[in-house]
Amino acid sequence: MKPKIIHPVKVFLYKRLETVTDPEFGVTGEIIWSEPEILKGQVKYSNFEKLVPVSSGNDPTNDGHIVFYATDWEKSGGKVGDEIEIEKSSRLIITEIRPMAHYNEKHYHVHVYFQRKRVTK
Repeated sequence: MKPKIIHPVKVFLYKRLETVTDPEFGVTGEIIWSEPEILKGQVKYSNFEKLVPVSSGNDPTNDGHIVFYATDWEKSGGKVGDEIEIEKSSRLIITEIRPMAHYNEKHYHVHVYFQRKRVTK
């Protein structure tokens, strides 16, 4: 029996293709992204309006995760460092990918953990 995804939403996956390299100064930091690929997934925000105290302050490691069918995720070719948008909201960075929902030596779901993009100056 294949476990179902509850209340799926559109998730746009942007894969990192390459980083632009200037011949004189080296890496410029500009990244070239793929066109968005549309997937369906179940979103769970783990740190929405939640205080997660750690020694350095409120700094949660992940902001949530999305449950995808394993076959859909493997076809997409997404990996850690790629970015996603949930229903055309802000871009999020993929931090971890875990296989889940194991049955008969196979996993049927993939949990893709994400963080908000941090602004740097």
